[in-house]
Amino acid sequence: MSPGGRYPTSQAPANARAGRGGRAALAGRGSARAASSRGAACAAALAALLISAPGRADESRAARRAVAARERGFPYTMVEVSSGVMTLPGADVCPVSLSPGACEQGETSVSLGIHNLYRFRDIGFGAGIFWAATLASDAARGARSLQRDHARSYFMLDGLFRYYALRIRSSEWWAGVTVGGVVVNDSWSVEADRNPYSDTAYVGPRAATIGTEGVAAGLAIGGDWAFADNWSVGSHIRYSSWFLPEQRKVSPTGDLASLSERVDMFNIGVLIAYRLAL
Repeated sequence: MSPGGRYPTSQAPANARAGRGGRAALAGRGSARAASSRGAACAAALAALLISAPGRADESRAARRAVAARERGFPYTMVEVSSGVMTLPGADVCPVSLSPGACEQGETSVSLGIHNLYRFRDIGFGAGIFWAATLASDAARGARSLQRDHARSYFMLDGLFRYYALRIRSSEWWAGVTVGGVVVNDSWSVEADRNPYSDTAYVGPRAATIGTEGVAAGLAIGGDWAFADNWSVGSHIRYSSWFLPEQRKVSPTGDLASLSERVDMFNIGVLIAYRLAL
């Protein structure tokens, strides 16, 4: 009999049987959708695990190879980024006038460098760039109303050779030599160059600049500490002798280049390096 007691279920009206069948079908479809959603979520999680697993495996494998290369003397490469302070203690810096009596003694700048090295056992060699800019601008000769300033920057491109003479646990100490070229840029600008009257961009530089080129050779010592499989931090002290032209260059505005002849450069800084086994 039906729940109402009036007729058997098999003899219930067609619309009643259809209602119960529809509800059952809806419930079935809901269960199917839930099962499908759970299956999709599981598949996505499995796919993410499968995708990330090779990456983690490759990363750990590279780290192990880097450690083995460093500890066993296998060849590897390293990229080294450094930052520090550069000083030219004995340089005659002449920013104000063509008169030698106006020269000042010494110069201090902030330096940045990046080098790529190849390392095999206790030997390392490579090349890189070194850049420095003066900490402050100087007054330049000219009418006071122009508010002329003078600034210097330095660029070096050099090759280097290192000998890693001492190793204590995760620390290494080295000594090396450097050989390359150096460019000293002198720039003179006026107030209108530094703070233009409008946003209009004019063709051409906003400062008068001359470059003094020379060669450089020097010595360096330093050390580093491996704080991770691929990473190390350290410090260095570097000396370089710059050989610049004896005759100072003169700009079209009559300004004189800051440096000439032989100049001694000292640099002290910190560095961070990343190693990659070959």
